[in-house]
Amino acid sequence: MAGFSVGGLVTGLDSNTIIQQLIQIERMPIQRYTTRKTALEAQKEAIKKLRTQLMTLRNRAQDFKLGLVFGKYKASASEEDVLGVELSGVPVTGSYTIEVLQLASATVARSSGTMGQPIDPDAALVSSGMAAVQAGTFSINGVSFTVDPETQSLNQILTDITNSAAGVNATYDPATDRVTIENKTAGDTSIINFGATDDDSNFLHVIKIEDANQSTGATGATTATSSLNLGAVEPGDTLADARFANGAVTAGTFFVNGIEITVDPAADSLGDVVQRITDSDANVSASYDSATDTIQLVSKDLGSRTIALTAGTSNFLDITNLTAAVQTAGNDSQFTVNGGAVQTRNTNQVTDAVGGVTLNLLSAGTTTVTVSNNDDSIVESVQKFVEALNESVDMIKGMVSAGGDLENDGTIEAIQMYAREVMFGQVTGISGSFISLMDIGISTGSTFDSTAEPKLELDVEDFKAALLDNRGNVKDLFSNTGGTGVADELFAYLEDITNFSGFLNSRSKSNGSIDVQIRNINDQIDRLEERVASKEERLRKQFSRLEQMSMTYQTQGASISSLGSMYSLF
Repeated sequence: MAGFSVGGLVTGLDSNTIIQQLIQIERMPIQRYTTRKTALEAQKEAIKKLRTQLMTLRNRAQDFKLGLVFGKYKASASEEDVLGVELSGVPVTGSYTIEVLQLASATVARSSGTMGQPIDPDAALVSSGMAAVQAGTFSINGVSFTVDPETQSLNQILTDITNSAAGVNATYDPATDRVTIENKTAGDTSIINFGATDDDSNFLHVIKIEDANQSTGATGATTATSSLNLGAVEPGDTLADARFANGAVTAGTFFVNGIEITVDPAADSLGDVVQRITDSDANVSASYDSATDTIQLVSKDLGSRTIALTAGTSNFLDITNLTAAVQTAGNDSQFTVNGGAVQTRNTNQVTDAVGGVTLNLLSAGTTTVTVSNNDDSIVESVQKFVEALNESVDMIKGMVSAGGDLENDGTIEAIQMYAREVMFGQVTGISGSFISLMDIGISTGSTFDSTAEPKLELDVEDFKAALLDNRGNVKDLFSNTGGTGVADELFAYLEDITNFSGFLNSRSKSNGSIDVQIRNINDQIDRLEERVASKEERLRKQFSRLEQMSMTYQTQGASISSLGSMYSLF
């Protein structure tokens, strides 16, 4: 601290303790301000919490005003394997007999023939048009064969296989561009074993037979045929390198359903062009079928419309045999409603046959679609509304009670009183025998406990009975065109007090009324802290002067005493 202090060494006074006690007295107003500030901060957080809860209640009330509660329906189909149902609007309740006669399907267009150039079985493998064959050995039924792609042709190797002890006939069919290997003995159904662990040639893989299906042939013997054409196009090769039977692809464009597709043979592979078609706005899915060496186009739209394929500056459609593509037109869906005329759609998702309901056709057959009010959903919404009100009342009561953060806050207590008044009041301007929520099963229950805060309860059976008796009257109790319903009035009140300009937010928001009070208290605390610090400095200076004066007096006294002793000698 500023100033000099000897801590009572001269006077014998405990000046530090005396100063601390005096300062504590001086700081008492600061402590009161700090306590008030803490209370205000607690009030701010409590009001924020309450505002959030009341906004939840407001939203529950708004659901009734927006027609989201009593506008709930449910739909079901008696035969779910025939069709599925979804609500897609405001339906008309009732039962509908739906007979599905035919499902919609997609049009499929496929290359009119294989695209790849057949191989030359009599040319050396390296120049036959087949995929690259590695020199080495391969095995069939345990018999090993040697392959030299530079000198041997496919037919030579197949002849070697046939003439070996492997017990099979091996032939190439130029019409199908595939190899067939069959047990020589008629009726021999034993498995043909392809390959061995020490094989180092890929010959069996190149002729597409090592994993081919084995079946019983015409002679009753096991037979295996290449799974793919040996000269099939490699979809990953650039178009310029691919061996198309119809010649080379030229650069340019072609059209699918009027959408332009570009082709660059030097840069594009067959797979690139196929993907480009799928990604375009042509509305078809394109794919390469390696089993048939063809391109397949499937319309994304169902129905009987064919796929338009038009040549442009590129000959791509001619080379891939799509100019004369074989098209299998799809079907339109066909169905009847309540035995009426047959209706057709180019989809299996029918949105306009039964108002407010989407029919998802799944299979041919007859089913009954039932559309009804969803009373269980209504009950759930009313229960959530009642729960939100009870939670809001409980929160307010806890906050305004003795010891609560908003103790005796009349503006907060008024919210609780208004909510209860609305909930227990009578609704005016509506027709029907139900004029209050108590008439439809909402009350404080059948038991009474004077020590507990009464809570609203929903008697589900009474409520459903009221719905059955007069649904419109029940709906109007909550919300009606006159705005006199319980939810109408509660929403209007809560919207006013919880919105951005409402008094709850005005009190609790940043720089709101509570923040202004806290800021003023902080200013008061700062001024008092300065005053206390100044007071403490003065006290320490005063006690220091007292010590100094005492030391001076003691020194003077000692001098006088010494002088007196000198005179006493004479």
